[in-house]
Amino acid sequence: MKRILVVEDDLALSAGLCFELDAAGYTAIPAYNCAKARHLFQQEQQLALALLDVNLPDGSGFALCRELKEERPELPVIFLTANDLEQDVLTGFDMGAEDYVTKPFSMPVLLEKIRVILKRSSGPGGEHRLNYQDLTVDPDSREAVLDGQILDLTAREFELLHTFLAAP
Repeated sequence: MKRILVVEDDLALSAGLCFELDAAGYTAIPAYNCAKARHLFQQEQQLALALLDVNLPDGSGFALCRELKEERPELPVIFLTANDLEQDVLTGFDMGAEDYVTKPFSMPVLLEKIRVILKRSSGPGGEHRLNYQDLTVDPDSREAVLDGQILDLTAREFELLHTFLAAP
């Protein structure tokens, strides 16, 4: 499952975002300020994407983005903010963001933007994920997920499952 860091100080919005991301098959990792985001970023080596607010209680999302990108330039970042001035949008892209979404926003549109960015950032072969009902098999990460839970499979079990889904 793709892990997404959600840095949003509005607790209600953060909870809603995390709920929607989890429901869409991602694992949302919430942080409410820059300090917590930095801590989680150091612990989470498998982050697929970061959603950053610009105005945070202990700093700027722009500065946080710069820090994250210095350490992991390949990490896709989407700014999710109320700041809608043209200069803010341009600053976000200058910091290395893949997108800049202003509040209020459409959750289905945001989820589609995330899907497209993750597909693009996974590079060639990232499209080999197979789905059947509530089962997802990702040969690139060698993970099988059923109803949001990673299955504990041996290598042979994984290969058999992948073979069955690839050629039903």
